[in-house]
Amino acid sequence: MKKNEKIRTPLGIISVFKNEIPERYHCVVEPEILRISETHIRILTIDQAVSWGEEVYSPRLHQNCMNPENITLYPLEIEWNGDKVTVSDYYGMKKWITGEKLPEIQDWNLKLKKLRCNPCRNCGRC
Repeated sequence: MKKNEKIRTPLGIISVFKNEIPERYHCVVEPEILRISETHIRILTIDQAVSWGEEVYSPRLHQNCMNPENITLYPLEIEWNGDKVTVSDYYGMKKWITGEKLPEIQDWNLKLKKLRCNPCRNCGRC
């Protein structure tokens, strides 16, 4: 796969593999554009998120709280089959059909966010 490959979909232009994956991260599946058939394409990206208002689907970073050095990256999956597009991340899935309101595509960065743990469970993350 080419670095920073892009593909035009009904949702907009999706880029794949623009971000560098740090060596310490474990990527569950490598980012790619897989052409299954002439009308069926599967895209795995770590570059962008898709949002429908407050509902956001994005790649996910998971840091093991007991072993903070274990960081796993789950790419965003976009499957385009004919007139419908399915967007799914680690937590959920949303379908878009031609004629519906288009979602917004936004850039996504590989960055861990420190979570607030209330109540504290003494995991040692902070």
